Amino acid sequence: MTQDRPQNRGGAPADRGLGRFQATAGGEQPFDTPTRTPRLLLRDRDEESTGVDGAWWPRTDNLTTELHDLVTALTTRLGATARITFDWNSLSRSQRGIDPPDGIEVTGPLPGQPPEVMYVFGQHDRCLRLLVIDPATYPAHAEAQIRKAVSATSDQPKS
Repeated sequence: MTQDRPQNRGGAPADRGLGRFQATAGGEQPFDTPTRTPRLLLRDRDEESTGVDGAWWPRTDNLTTELHDLVTALTTRLGATARITFDWNSLSRSQRGIDPPDGIEVTGPLPGQPPEVMYVFGQHDRCLRLLVIDPATYPAHAEAQIRKAVSATSDQPKS
C-alpha cells in the first residue's frame, strides 16, 4: 500500500497517512478525504425501498471513529449530514468521534428504529437508512448480508 506524503496545510503538516481525522477549516462538512474507504453499498438513487437504503460494514466496534469517513462517503447522495440516530454500543458512546463543530447531532435511536439500522439525516430531514453489519462478521457472510440488504427483493421491514 502506498501512502501520500504529508502536505503543508497552513503551517500544520497533514497527518492523513497516520489515519487521524482532520476537519476542514472551521470543522464543517464536507470533511476531508476519508482516512479509509468505508465498506458501504447503497441502492441506486431511483430505486424505491421499503427496508433499508444501503448497508455499512464498519471495521471496529467503535462506530463513531468511522463516522467522518461514512459521512464523507454519503455526501454525494445526502448532502451535508445533520443528524445520525443509532443504538450505539457503550464503546462508541464513550469515544465519540463527532464533535460539536462538525455540525452533526449524534443521538440514540428514534422510537421504533430497528437496533441494527442507522438513520443518517441530511437537510430537510432527508434520510438514508443503513443496515449496520457487525464488524466481527466473517467476510463472506457480511458480503451476503450487504447484497441482500440492497437487493430489489429485500424484504426488510419498513421503520
